[in-house]
Amino acid sequence: MKITEITIDIVERNLDFVGSEVFQASGVTGGIVHQGILRIKTENGIEGNCIIGQHRGDSLQKINNIRKFTYFLKNKSVFSTNNLWNFINSMPRFSMNRFSDDDFSAYSSIDVALWDAKGKLLNLPVYSLLGGENKEIKAYGTYQPRHNEPEGYINESEEIKNLNLKAYKIHPGPMETKKTIKMINDVRKNLGGNFTLMIDPNNSYDLKKSLDIGEALDENDFYWFEDPLKWDDFKNIEILGSKLKTPLAMTDQSEFNFKEIYLYSSKLYPQILRGTSRKLGITGLMKACAVAESSKKLCEIGTGGNIFFNMANIHVTSSINNCNFYEYWMPTLTSDFATIEKIQLDSHGNVFAFNKPGLGISLDENWIKDNIVDKIKLI
Repeated sequence: MKITEITIDIVERNLDFVGSEVFQASGVTGGIVHQGILRIKTENGIEGNCIIGQHRGDSLQKINNIRKFTYFLKNKSVFSTNNLWNFINSMPRFSMNRFSDDDFSAYSSIDVALWDAKGKLLNLPVYSLLGGENKEIKAYGTYQPRHNEPEGYINESEEIKNLNLKAYKIHPGPMETKKTIKMINDVRKNLGGNFTLMIDPNNSYDLKKSLDIGEALDENDFYWFEDPLKWDDFKNIEILGSKLKTPLAMTDQSEFNFKEIYLYSSKLYPQILRGTSRKLGITGLMKACAVAESSKKLCEIGTGGNIFFNMANIHVTSSINNCNFYEYWMPTLTSDFATIEKIQLDSHGNVFAFNKPGLGISLDENWIKDNIVDKIKLI
């Protein structure tokens, strides 16, 4: 079934700010932002969809990057996702084609839209195409860094608990070591021993701070310590991992993509790898999870940043056995837009795949009509 048309509706939103100016480096959510609604149509009229962009930051450049792949897609079958992904990702960075890491991330929207179209054509949910089955997936609640004092995270943990979530990942931002350790102790005390806790300082610590805070994590039985160091600081990652009982989880840094997963697969540390359809598409994420599985490592899937990527993550998680959690990024309204369906928690803090053809997501055409500022036709 050939691709016959590709269009992008550019929509504009004005988001409330989350966090404070202290956390600008972490990507404060808010202000005027643009995202794209990708539509890939086949010769029989079936349309696969994805959103270009995520819950924070403007996406006009990423939308423009989609143009670079038009030549490779025209008249290709929507079922050739594996060959297309392999071909695109075999191209060297900074070649004459001028593909960058951000370009390959933009291709993820295309890949997800193709899987959506395949499911619709076959009248099957994506998890069935991947060989999975619909299952409950435990969610952990998380916000981007938005507090300067431990008390802010105590209140945040209470909010997480009130949603019936049973797991909480803390983004502590640039808080100093003593405050961070106090926050770790207080959050554990507030939530109790049965609550699953993780922490993610977004690759901002040096080795000493990582060791000091890691000791507090060990004492409070944290499930993982995510991205304390730069993803390629291999020497210090090994030192840190060998001294802590809390597993290291890495990495969500933008330059860490599929090929970098392999670098970690043969190492003892980190014990947990990370991936997301936002950077890898469904095709690449399945490959990354398989690489991690071959080394008996978890591949915990991070936020997609919009409802299509988030639902793609859920379909992949429903089809593998080495991811235990769904990242429930809050506030959800930043990523839930332009669609009729929304991802919901059940009474136990779990999420499920939509049991409909494709990703199971329907575009809200009225919302798009009210918020569209431009339309691009690529094919």
